[in-house]
Amino acid sequence: MNVEEALEIVQAVIDKGNLNKVEEIVLRQCWEGKSYLEIARNSGYEVGYVTDVGARLWQWLSKAFGKKVTKNNFPALLRQQYLATQIPAFAGSIFAKEQQAQASVLSLFAAKQQGTAERYQDWGDAIDVSIFYGRATELATTKQWMMQDGCRLVALLGMGGIGKTALAAKLAEQLQDRFEYLFWRSLRHAPSIHDLLRDLIQFLSHQSVAKLPDNLDSQITCLMSHLRSSRCLLILDNYESILRSGERAGRCCAGYEGYSELLRRIADERHQSCLILTSREKPVGIAAKEGKTLPVRSLHLTGLPPVEAQKILQDKGIVDLEDASKQLIDRYNGNPLALKIAATTIRSLFDGSIRRFLDQGTVIFGDLWDLLDQQFNRLSPVEKQVMHWLGNCHNSMSLSELRENCVGSMSQKELLEALESLDRRSLVERRSTSFAQQSVVVEYISARAVAGLANSS
Repeated sequence: MNVEEALEIVQAVIDKGNLNKVEEIVLRQCWEGKSYLEIARNSGYEVGYVTDVGARLWQWLSKAFGKKVTKNNFPALLRQQYLATQIPAFAGSIFAKEQQAQASVLSLFAAKQQGTAERYQDWGDAIDVSIFYGRATELATTKQWMMQDGCRLVALLGMGGIGKTALAAKLAEQLQDRFEYLFWRSLRHAPSIHDLLRDLIQFLSHQSVAKLPDNLDSQITCLMSHLRSSRCLLILDNYESILRSGERAGRCCAGYEGYSELLRRIADERHQSCLILTSREKPVGIAAKEGKTLPVRSLHLTGLPPVEAQKILQDKGIVDLEDASKQLIDRYNGNPLALKIAATTIRSLFDGSIRRFLDQGTVIFGDLWDLLDQQFNRLSPVEKQVMHWLGNCHNSMSLSELRENCVGSMSQKELLEALESLDRRSLVERRSTSFAQQSVVVEYISARAVAGLANSS
């Protein structure tokens, strides 16, 4: 058996799609007997990253073959397993390198391995995504991160109503067969970290853990052992519910600091599982750990493109002139929830006419106003002031222009911290060297100003 045949078998039995570039490099060079340090030097990757990739590969192969696979023994075990599972009808096909016959053998071998895997799922209060709009690019990107790049933590971020929960649910639905365990929890009602860990560990252990350790560190250690021994997909929805309001974004509320420790250990320690979290704010600590080749990534969701947003209006029974619907979509920046709310009003009060709705002027009201109110009321006083300046401008403002506005009211340090925090909350957009707000946010800020609420909580 040569290395090409070995790679094809590995790719078949680990059930993850195509091996990514780094995984293939590690397998090829381990087959040749090279150390992780040598592989790192040859490939240009950090030795720690190469080691993590290798550890993940040996875990997958150990599970597939039912015996411990290591860097040193995997070539011999792969040959043994290959010979032991040959199917006589196709025995000569692999060695003959005939692609079609080879694929048949590998398919049968993979099917045999997959058939022994059991799946355990707890979907909690996950939403129904049988009707789902767009997000093909976002789905493809996050799937690659999880299944090919081996990400341990993926954060889906964006303002309220943008579709974070729907994307997480669709992603979990499409990848559920790739994981032995799937566990979904919403943090909307802010469960304590101990309650969450108890439910999670009991689920992963099949209720076999009679009593959890008393201290948090030991509880997380218990969880990490499950994440290493089994392939688990965890989803924590509405993570912003356990973050502080009235201060800079991303910090846990008093008594909920254990969540930060949970994220840190899932991000830093070796295991074969993945945590997806959705949040209106990026948690503190994620930014320092994420990167294009690192096991922590975040995806900032923006509005739907016009073609997909049109489908929402059509499904709500709104059929109008193309230019009017495009204007409506632009006013709401393609926010799916905002469009659904507006479409309901257009149908019930304006006889389905988008033009009549737009002509009356008010586009921020009802549930949409409440949604933006929730996010605005989480801001610190300094952040509210910056939001007010940007809202009054109606255009982007450079840092120097913002400085001029804030002379005497806040320091340079406070201004920079406020902008960074607003960026974490998805409430400002960076445009080259300037800052701006989405049109729906501008209209909301303007409406607050008219009502005399711009700087109030």
